[in-house]
Amino acid sequence: MTRRASGWVRTAFVLVISACGGDSTGPSSGSLAVTVTGLPGGASADVTVSGPGGFASALGGSATLSGLTPGNYSVTAEAVTAGSAVYAGSPASQTVTVAEGSTPAPALVTYAVTSGNLTVTISGLPGGTAAAVDVTGPGGFDQTLTASGSFSAIQPGSYTVTASPVSAGGSQYTPTPGTQQVTVSTGGTAGAAVAYAENGLAGLNFRIDGVHLTQSVQTYTGAVPLVADRDGYLRVFVTASETNALSPDVRVRFYHAGVLVGEQTVVRAGPTPLAPQEGTLSSSWNLAVSKTLIQPNLSIRVDVDPANLVAETNEGDNNFPASGLPLVPEVQTAAPFQVTLVPVVTSVDGRTGNVTAGNKDQFLAASMRMHPLSSYDATVGGALTISASVPALESSNSNSSWNTILGELQARRTADGSSRYYIGIVNPSYSSGVAGIGYVGFPVALAWDKLPSASSVAAHEWGHNWGRQHAPCGGAGNPDTQYPYAGGIIGVYGFDVGATALKPTSSHDLMGYCSDEWISDYTYRGVLQYRGAEPGIGSGLGEAVQPTLVVWGRIENGRPVLEPAFQATTRPSLPTRAGSYRLEGRAKDGSAVFGFSFAPIEVADDRQGARHFAFAVPLPPERAARVASLRLEGEGQSTVIVGSGTEAARIEVTRVAPGRVALRWDASRTPMVVVRDPRTGQILSFARGGRSEVVTDQSELALTLSDRLQSRDTRVRVSPR
Repeated sequence: MTRRASGWVRTAFVLVISACGGDSTGPSSGSLAVTVTGLPGGASADVTVSGPGGFASALGGSATLSGLTPGNYSVTAEAVTAGSAVYAGSPASQTVTVAEGSTPAPALVTYAVTSGNLTVTISGLPGGTAAAVDVTGPGGFDQTLTASGSFSAIQPGSYTVTASPVSAGGSQYTPTPGTQQVTVSTGGTAGAAVAYAENGLAGLNFRIDGVHLTQSVQTYTGAVPLVADRDGYLRVFVTASETNALSPDVRVRFYHAGVLVGEQTVVRAGPTPLAPQEGTLSSSWNLAVSKTLIQPNLSIRVDVDPANLVAETNEGDNNFPASGLPLVPEVQTAAPFQVTLVPVVTSVDGRTGNVTAGNKDQFLAASMRMHPLSSYDATVGGALTISASVPALESSNSNSSWNTILGELQARRTADGSSRYYIGIVNPSYSSGVAGIGYVGFPVALAWDKLPSASSVAAHEWGHNWGRQHAPCGGAGNPDTQYPYAGGIIGVYGFDVGATALKPTSSHDLMGYCSDEWISDYTYRGVLQYRGAEPGIGSGLGEAVQPTLVVWGRIENGRPVLEPAFQATTRPSLPTRAGSYRLEGRAKDGSAVFGFSFAPIEVADDRQGARHFAFAVPLPPERAARVASLRLEGEGQSTVIVGSGTEAARIEVTRVAPGRVALRWDASRTPMVVVRDPRTGQILSFARGGRSEVVTDQSELALTLSDRLQSRDTRVRVSPR
């Protein structure tokens, strides 16, 4: 994914770049054609265009703006109401580059219905008796009903319908259910029913309406699974039948496989509410729960007023669950998250990602607060030096340098034969712009080093690695069409256990580009399911180390690209599934040495739709020597590479500064030199261009000289300055 950030919060924002230079004899202005579709007749859009020099224009529909200063323009679409529906523009925000000339730059805004309806039916009360039903939902929605009613053009998402007991004619009427959750879908009408029943004489009565245990996000009914060996927070929602000033004790008992392992009494000050109020911590009975208790086979029993200190009209409904059976939350085990953080050195500007043994834990902080993780094993790998031929990182990634570095990191992991997640840490010169990028469903990513925001960026990128697409917020590209909550909000309450802080339903999912982020139950479940399955990320990782040919490349702007291949002794890594591309190694006589089909890995949110691949093909030396060409084809495109056909170039390695060496060689004979640490075998650089500097303090280097197909290993001592 391409992560954009401003300060510590990643947001979708517009980089305003002043136009400069240009042909003094040509046109000095440009134009922008904004096309608006999807609104019913007579409805006006709410589109704003802003750009260089403080330019701003509000549009109610399609229009062409002329005489514009060339540069980047932001086109923002706000939601509008037409009839009984709310329409949202997509994309909500986009950046369009206006160039000099008479051809307008295009921008398309498509509106679609994003609202739904909810009907609440209330029955069972005597005529003239007002019900007490509260409806809450996304975006701060909070309405009270005293009789059956409907809500039109409301935001899709999860709504909570809470009914409180009422008194009439000397009797109390109890609602069923007391609390229910209803999902309002786009363009649909959801229904909820509340049935009141006479409960005898009115009087004070306590009951437990709900109990749930959370670790970062949870539904009211506790439907989100928990992770073993991770601290949690228990909330008990006690309600009273009438206004009172009492707060009875609550007893919580924990069992493992039916055996009592812990018991605590929760004491709370203040009156007992008439209805559960999930949005405020002070309205529930709360208990921090140690990770030692959150284990498989956990069950919980909860009682209100266990010592019967308060006289109630019904002493038989003080237990939860009311059935008498214990509450059994789902607890899953989660393997430790194994990740290697790699400092990345960009030679073109001499910048190094700041990640060390001393600060590595800070990069995991946000993930440990939000993602379903219980522990991690994080190490700092050797620095990866990027050749000076790769341009400096740009805030817009228009030069694709982020993609290039990501591909090299993927190739390093493949050559390492590692099963760990890799994340490269870079140090871009800017503080606002692209902050991270990663693969969808493959364990390699990049993030900037600007802590503490880097921790949130890493959490987002790992979300992609765990198979998650973007949440629809802030103009994030390729949003998940199955995301259940409009606007990319989390939809249910989140909770930061470490900070004992409630996260409102209107918080935004960390997989979007909006601020005030947390994790939704949808993303949490998806990550937990992915990590539980841990699909194969390269067949052969369980095999023995053996000679292989590392073949890697990318699909860029629809065009297949093959990087120079090289031999490596490592674990094989082959496609886990077939795909639309085929890779073949052929001998001089045209016969196949190896071949397979595969699906390249998606780079999340890359505007050019880039996809990458890297394989370690098991080939004994005699078979590898037969490979005379590599062919990559798919989707109507193909490319072929052959070796240079010359003897490997002589290479000079000289110490140029403490911790830095320079390499010089003939690139026409040896297009790429794989530089390794001779002690660990870890790749330090994919050196190109005949001149390169590498960050290392070693007095000797292990080199693999590649002619694109064949390669030769050698060791070279570093000459002093």
